[in-house]
Amino acid sequence: MKHFFTQDKVTVGLVAGLGSELLLCLLLAAVLLLGGWGIDGHQRLFAAMFIPPLLILRAYAKGRQHPVVSKTLATVLFVTFVAFMFYLFQAHLIVLR
Repeated sequence: MKHFFTQDKVTVGLVAGLGSELLLCLLLAAVLLLGGWGIDGHQRLFAAMFIPPLLILRAYAKGRQHPVVSKTLATVLFVTFVAFMFYLFQAHLIVLR
């Protein structure tokens, strides 16, 4: 498994980016449900899912010098952020006046 994340491939960026977002979302959903709160009123908390991919992107871009993984992570981060903002606008959780 460790050897997989040392490669400079698109699949590594997809797995690292989407996997970290998914794991944090599942963890946050489990904490909310176990705490007795609902997910309905706390959708904006899921914006924290963008923190791990940012940290992973920084590590790959700065420390490991993997340009393909860095570009893939930046693309994944951008696409998921735009999709999340679209969801927040459609659900009227963010309103522009």
